[in-house]
Amino acid sequence: MIIQKKQCMTVLTTLLVCATGMIIAGCSSGDAATAIERPGVITISSMEIFGSLDRAPVQFMHDKHTEVLAKQGDSCQTCHLIETSGRMSQQFKRLEDTDQATAMEIYHDGCISCHLEKKETGPVTCGGCHQRTAEYTSSWVAIGFDRSLHFRHAEASKKECERCHHSFDETRQKLVYIKGQEASCRDCHQQEPIDDHLSLRAAAHYQCIECHRTTENAGPIDCAGCHDARRQADIQVIEEPDRLFRDQPDFALLSAPVQDIENSKMKTVPFPHLEHEDALPSCRTCHHKTLQACVKCHTLTGGELSDGINLERAMHNMNSEHSCVGCHEQNKSATECAGCHALMEQGRITEQSCTICHTGPGPDRLEKDRSRFSSIDNFRQSEANTRLSFKERDIPDTVLISTLADKYQQAVFPHRKVIDRLRANIKDSPMATHFHGHEDVLCQGCHHHSPVGTKPPLCGSCHGNPSDENDLFRPGLQGAFHQQCLGCHQQMKIDKPSDCVGCHAEKQ
Repeated sequence: MIIQKKQCMTVLTTLLVCATGMIIAGCSSGDAATAIERPGVITISSMEIFGSLDRAPVQFMHDKHTEVLAKQGDSCQTCHLIETSGRMSQQFKRLEDTDQATAMEIYHDGCISCHLEKKETGPVTCGGCHQRTAEYTSSWVAIGFDRSLHFRHAEASKKECERCHHSFDETRQKLVYIKGQEASCRDCHQQEPIDDHLSLRAAAHYQCIECHRTTENAGPIDCAGCHDARRQADIQVIEEPDRLFRDQPDFALLSAPVQDIENSKMKTVPFPHLEHEDALPSCRTCHHKTLQACVKCHTLTGGELSDGINLERAMHNMNSEHSCVGCHEQNKSATECAGCHALMEQGRITEQSCTICHTGPGPDRLEKDRSRFSSIDNFRQSEANTRLSFKERDIPDTVLISTLADKYQQAVFPHRKVIDRLRANIKDSPMATHFHGHEDVLCQGCHHHSPVGTKPPLCGSCHGNPSDENDLFRPGLQGAFHQQCLGCHQQMKIDKPSDCVGCHAEKQ
């Protein structure tokens, strides 16, 4: 049955996945707060390649259609053609777009005729499809291919990496697999298609769904199977997956690029690559664009490949999850760390931080000394140089705080118990133990302006009563105690004490 072309500009399509030129979104207009959430909602705007749309884009419930087809015993090929390569087209009943009139006729003839034939299965009028107020909104959630998921796919494919990884051979003008040079999909496939490279979305769906579709007992082929938050939560997580090995080093000395090495003045940075692999969910945490070394893009002065971001900024940007400092700053917000770090000065790298990282040989000696170092342990200080500067027995078990003694009894502060808790929090963290270095640093969580390695003065030595009107950033003694103690309890999610008498017992 052929429907008149002028009946509608764009109608329903049954894309298996998010096709090129289609935007996954809940709605193009309307009140999203009242719309129903579905993981498989696709907003169709594919006709935009022929010019502006005369009618609102169409909301298409892909998951709803695949459920109906499955109940009828039909497959994806009901709506999608098979290309000459054998893979399934992501377009609806066509392999490519030639002209607007032909595409419109394919949509109308395919979708509306199906709705008419099967009675009460879907809209058949223009307004039934092209609605300005959205009925549904997308609950689509991106899925990350982390180490656990990669391991499961590697095992399922019997470690045949070539089934997913490929590079383009310029000489032979074809896709090839090169062992040891496996790249992330994002190395070539960006958010939008560039030249002959498909967009990341299209490439991933061609690769993943085609494999799932043609492999027995493989993964999902519906939108919700990958992009529904609840079904993502049900995906089995491998706690200790095998290493993703790609000829990367276990340990490296990070320096400026070879072409900039003569202009570099800072000492190199010992970097335990293997330890970071174990601690992070995927390689993309650091290698956010390609799986090459950072200096391949980030030079001392920046450049086109790095969008002008130089090496110093790439490594030290406190607001970037991809930079060393930015990632470490995020880790400080962990509950077991925040009791101290949340109350410290934020947004500044101290001079001591520089000397903790930049401890490797200088750039002028890098080639000569590189072979001498194979582990971060080569740069750790000896235990004798990191132990407490005073004897363990000199740590008081309790400290009596007499502030507010006019109203309450003295507060008994469990000094040693607090220190033991802080020690326990960091002992299993390689990052914490490395960056804290000297054990005296733990004392600075409370004694924040006392030099490392000296017996700290009493809090009242700096904080008087009342507060110093000439130094508004130095609270009085009572304010300092409450800011420090209560602030730590809140950050570390310690419920007690919940009121004043939890610390200050009332006078009899």
